[in-house]
Amino acid sequence: MKITYRASAMRRLVPLAAAVLTLGAGAAVTMISAAPALAAPGYDCPGGVFCGWDGRDGTGSMIVQVDASCVLHDIGNGGVGDRLTSYWNRTGRTVGVYNWTGERWQLLASVANDARGTLPPGADNRADAVKVCD
Repeated sequence: MKITYRASAMRRLVPLAAAVLTLGAGAAVTMISAAPALAAPGYDCPGGVFCGWDGRDGTGSMIVQVDASCVLHDIGNGGVGDRLTSYWNRTGRTVGVYNWTGERWQLLASVANDARGTLPPGADNRADAVKVCD
């Protein structure tokens, strides 16, 4: 009699254990798939550099990443001129965003340290250079 009881109890426990394992596995999958949604989109930029993207709010392709050396970085000659839309300045210095007019470098925007955002409409998709330490 006891053997029958254990066998029937085991038959009831096996489906219950399978259901718990299935629920647990489903919860794990849900947590893993939900994790990327918690990350803030855009603005992925390491410290110490100026980063720029061709999309708004730090999205799209990163088209420029320059260090804090005090030089003019000609991004137009690098093939990414007139594409800069958003930025994050993590250089510790002010960064100037410039357009080449054909005769001179025209300052479009001055970006303070640790500032991030989208360029104003008059500067959007016009940058040909960035200069750290303006």
